[in-house]
Amino acid sequence: MLVVYASTVIASRNTIYYYTTSETLDIETSKNERIKLGGFVVENSISKDGEFTSFTITDGNKDIKIIFDGFIPDLFQENMGVILDGVFDDDTFFADDMLVKHDNEYVSSDGETYNVENYSK
Repeated sequence: MLVVYASTVIASRNTIYYYTTSETLDIETSKNERIKLGGFVVENSISKDGEFTSFTITDGNKDIKIIFDGFIPDLFQENMGVILDGVFDDDTFFADDMLVKHDNEYVSSDGETYNVENYSK
């Protein structure tokens, strides 16, 4: 019984809750209230302007413009799922932290595909 409880606690600590772009239509946040926002990076929307990276994310129903000031993970690209931490200012989301959602496959430089989840080819 203790083992089940311990794994439940660990799983709950590793869970990240975020709003989709459409869910932001139903929430009200103050100007400085931080939230997590998730969606997919819209194709041809990424641009770099000095120290800021701007792009658009969507859940397929609502698009939101992002201004990002932080570390860009290597896996960041168009059509990739991201979770951002930041604040809204009007209709723009200003973020300074990003997690990239990826699948469980890894393709090595020699073309071999590995499933990261069960470490198999």
